[in-house]
Formats: sequence, structure tokens, C-alpha cells
Amino acid sequence: MKRLKLTLFVVLVVAALSCESEKSESSISHIKDTKTKQYAIEGKILYQSNCSNCHQADGTGLVKVIPPLAQADYMLEDQARTARIIRYGMTGEITVNGVEYNQNMPANPQLTPIEIAQIMTYIFNVWGNNEGLIGASSVEKFLND
Repeated sequence: MKRLKLTLFVVLVVAALSCESEKSESSISHIKDTKTKQYAIEGKILYQSNCSNCHQADGTGLVKVIPPLAQADYMLEDQARTARIIRYGMTGEITVNGVEYNQNMPANPQLTPIEIAQIMTYIFNVWGNNEGLIGASSVEKFLND
């Protein structure tokens, strides 16, 4: 009986936490367009496995070492540049939200244009952003510019 109560308690706690996380800033629940939502769902998975180790799950980066993506002026002002940075990486100094960073970002040549589009759709539609779908054809164009 104690085991059953403990199991039920754990299930309720997990359910409550999952409901709360849907309301978080990294939620994609506000996206209404089906294709955009599909891209964002896949993008979140790809972001978690390729980007969040440095940029953090909540996009806040690592203080003065790795720039944030959440509310990042540098990212938001140029989607093409963001696509190229994801694919090719970057070196050198940049300023994000008034803070200078000079940490190399490794290239991700294994990511396909559609995977980059999915990551971008995710990061451009969470943390208070609402840029809509970033398609694979746009990313291919960005990468070839």
C-alpha cells in the first residue's frame, strides 16, 4: 500500500512539473501554425543535443563566456548570419546585448539545412520571440550567400 501511494505521488509530481514547464519561456505551446510547431518540436530536440550544453536549455549562455541566445540582439538582427554560425561556427569577438564575447563556436557540418531550419525555428520562437517558420529553402539560401 505504501508503495502504491509513493508511486501515485511521484506520478502526480511529474504531471504537475510537466504542466508547469509548458508555461515556461522555452515552451512552444503558443505556436499555432502546424508546420512551424513541427519544426520547433524537432528543433528543440536538436537544440538540446547540439546547442544547450553551451548556450543552456533556457538560452541564457554562460556568463561572459558563451553568449545568450534568449533575447540576443546579435542573433535576432540577422537570420542568415545565425544560420551560417550554426553550420560553419565562428571565431573572434562579438557583442551580444552590450556584452563582449570572444569564445570560439565550433562548426556543425553534420547538420542538414532542414535541421538548421528546425533549430532556428525553435530558437526564433521561444524566450519571448515569435518569428514564425524558418524554412529549409531559406537556410539553404543563407548558407550559400
